[in-house]
Amino acid sequence: MCPGKMNLMAPADSFETALRVIDAGADEIYLGLENRNFVNLNLSGRGRGCNVPMLSELEKIIEFAHERGVQVDYAVNTPFLSDELEEMFVSHVMAGVDAGVDALIVGEPGAMQLIRELGIKLPVHASVLLNTFNIGQIELLKSLGASKIVLPFKMELDEIRALAGSGVDLEIFGQFGCSNINGTCHLIHSAGESINLGLPCRANYMVGGRVQRVHPILDAGTDCSLCSIPDLIEIGVSALKIVGRGMNPEMIGSIVRIYRMCIDLALDGGDSGAIKDYALAKEPFWQLLCVQKRCKYLKTPIADSFV
Repeated sequence: MCPGKMNLMAPADSFETALRVIDAGADEIYLGLENRNFVNLNLSGRGRGCNVPMLSELEKIIEFAHERGVQVDYAVNTPFLSDELEEMFVSHVMAGVDAGVDALIVGEPGAMQLIRELGIKLPVHASVLLNTFNIGQIELLKSLGASKIVLPFKMELDEIRALAGSGVDLEIFGQFGCSNINGTCHLIHSAGESINLGLPCRANYMVGGRVQRVHPILDAGTDCSLCSIPDLIEIGVSALKIVGRGMNPEMIGSIVRIYRMCIDLALDGGDSGAIKDYALAKEPFWQLLCVQKRCKYLKTPIADSFV
């Protein structure tokens, strides 16, 4: 990663989505491939409906992306469930490798070790599911072959700055993400269930004793990092990732376009105020995130709730 450069990463679960986010300015895309061995789960860290359905479509996406100089990262980050799944995991990894992906997103130390033993030469990115909060874990993951580490959502700028300069690229999430600590949340949603639970961490619940009230008691979600972009570039963060596998392609494309313009504005010297003004002028609904202080990486009442 060149100094002063920060890639914009976007999700893709279909050729249509890949086309939209690349057209909107994504430097990298990340995706998973459906695996028919599970009913609801997948080896990509997400459930059904959040992945590219067919290998032929994956190959088409990779060709399209590479023609435009866009990197394709392949998510194989669901932790192993048993030794019996090793052959299936290897086959799934190799499907992406043979299709021409540029990097593997891996979510378990054993899987990282296995990929190294297989002699796969692609860069390995340590998934956010590994919950890397400190320099000791970064050193461990580097020893296992990680060239980039995806940090958890629940960090502040000073904490990210303290982990920079460790000899490995750092990637963080720019928009949306889990309300809980990544990799430790067991609230089921978007995994192909027969019932639609919505987002349990963002839902309203009846809370209290004798006097009850409706309250989103589990909601500690932070959704926007636009105002932090100049600081993140200065820190040396290598990639800013947008969450959205399974989202409407038009919506995710519009979000990527806003981030593209704001990153470019920051690279041209724009500060957080200019970036905020630009975003609110383009998408006035973004004001709601500001009012609720759903700011990633800044100190807010929501961030205080993490501890």
